[in-house]
This record gives sequence, C-alpha cells and structure tokens, in this order.
Amino acid sequence: MIQKLHLFILFITITINAQVPRGFSVGVGINQTMLDSDDLLSDPNLSYNAGIAFNMGYHESFNYEITTLVSSNSLKLDYVDDQALTVQQAKYSVQNIDFGFNMNYYIITPDEDKFYFGPSAGVFASVSNGQLSPKENANGQYYLPYRLTENNFEDISKFNYGASLGVTGGYNRFRLALKYNLGLSNFLSGVETDSYSETNTYTGPSLEGKLHSVSLIFYYKIFR
Repeated sequence: MIQKLHLFILFITITINAQVPRGFSVGVGINQTMLDSDDLLSDPNLSYNAGIAFNMGYHESFNYEITTLVSSNSLKLDYVDDQALTVQQAKYSVQNIDFGFNMNYYIITPDEDKFYFGPSAGVFASVSNGQLSPKENANGQYYLPYRLTENNFEDISKFNYGASLGVTGGYNRFRLALKYNLGLSNFLSGVETDSYSETNTYTGPSLEGKLHSVSLIFYYKIFR
C-alpha cells in the first residue's frame, strides 16, 4: 500500500513538472494581410494586433488555446486617377476582433528553464465594422479593375472565418506564435460596382475575394 502511494505521488509530481504552460497571457504582434481576388487588385501590407490568450490542458505534449485579438488588417489597393498615367497604390484598413481556438502540439516538450516548440492548428472567426477605410485622402482615386471609389467599400462583409496553421515556441513565461489564417468567407460580398438599371436594380458582377493573414505574436504569461 505504501509503495503504491509513493508511486502515485511520484506520478503526480512528474505530471505537474511536465505539464504544458497553462493560464492567461497578453500578446502584441504584427499582421500581414493578403486579399485573394481578381475583382480588387492589391498587395499585402503590414499592420498590428494585440490581445489575450488562455491556455489549458494537463498533458505533457499538447494544450488548447483560446485567443481574442484586436487586429488592423491593412492592404495596398491599386488605383488610377485623372491626372496620373500609371497605376499607384493607396493604403486601406479594416479593424477586426478575432477569436481563435487552436491546439498546440509540442515536439520539444515544455519544462522549467527549457525551450519548448511545436506545431499549431485550429479555427478562427472575426468581426469587423464592415468598412474598408482609406488611411489618407482618397478623392479622385479609382480602384482597379472596375474603377471603384472609396464609397464602394462602405459595406464589406462584417464576418470572416477559416482555418489557421502555424508553430509556437517559448521559454518559461515567454512565447512566440507564428500563424497563417486562411479566410473562407467572401470579403467583398457587399461591394458593388456602379452598374445599375433605370429601375435602380444592380446589374453588375458579384465581386469575390478571400482575406488571409500571417501573424507573428509575442506572448507573456501574466498568471495561471
């Protein structure tokens, strides 16, 4: 009986020491946004994100992570104007609140005063104010290929969702996470061209575009 008790205590001690990091963390990082679309020509652009994460789990090799982040998704849109003969670019952004659920699997398992590392996979959903806004004066700019104006971007999709893949690693209270978020909803679902009939019925094409991002976030655990 005493031997069994000693073995049980030893098992609990090893499990506690080998558990993956648990608790709340605050995070700040950078975000590169990409629009996959033939209906609005653009290039990726860097912006920021910040928020909190909660990790939970009792296994030595994996844990679960819930994140809430405020993200600024920024793009460089191609445009022409009445003065220039060449294509130029203007910066636009949309503010999002992102919710994520991921599983982190550690190839190098966590331990006190040791580096840990492994892949991560999960899902995400985001909510925005539904408006893609210019960062500077956009009067007289016509965005390619349909020569849209800034007014056409006042009713973009407010919701996005998709899958995320990445890697994460850390040391004691510090952790770094690199993630690729693959958006699956139509970011341009509310955007219309200026093609209307005499009865004010929209006759233009249905625009399509998927919003993806790559984020690099630095986390610091504040308490368990």
